[in-house]
Amino acid sequence: MLAERNIPFSEYIMAEELLVHFRAPSHLPAYNGTIDPAEHIRKFKNAALLHRSFAEFRCLFQHQFASSKKYRKSAISLFGIKQEEKETLRTYAQHFNIAILEVPTVHQQVLVSAFTQGLRGGPLFESLAKKPTTDFLDVPVRAEKHMNLEDA
Repeated sequence: MLAERNIPFSEYIMAEELLVHFRAPSHLPAYNGTIDPAEHIRKFKNAALLHRSFAEFRCLFQHQFASSKKYRKSAISLFGIKQEEKETLRTYAQHFNIAILEVPTVHQQVLVSAFTQGLRGGPLFESLAKKPTTDFLDVPVRAEKHMNLEDA
């Protein structure tokens, strides 16, 4: 029935009421009576037919904005975290712990190595170099002692 009237939407879609906060696409302003009505209808139909299905729209949208996709970081990214010149040990440890949350799974030894490599020398670095550990849970315990000395 609707196809006979040349409407680009199915009866199912046409039967639905518009949402209270619905706004028409900004590139297709409401008809104001100053242009040819046939031209306005043609623009409307073209806009409606632009995306033939949600699957096609989704594919085009994801392709267009692929550069914005957030990718999971790998364990290698942890080796890029370095303690800055004026950064306290406590702040460095906080930055490192936040970065860990962005990496899905990491072996304990990799965490120890990345944390130690990011340190800029000092007593904790020496402690970890002299008495290495393979358990990252040991690092915060050892670091806390050095943090308290820095804070004092």
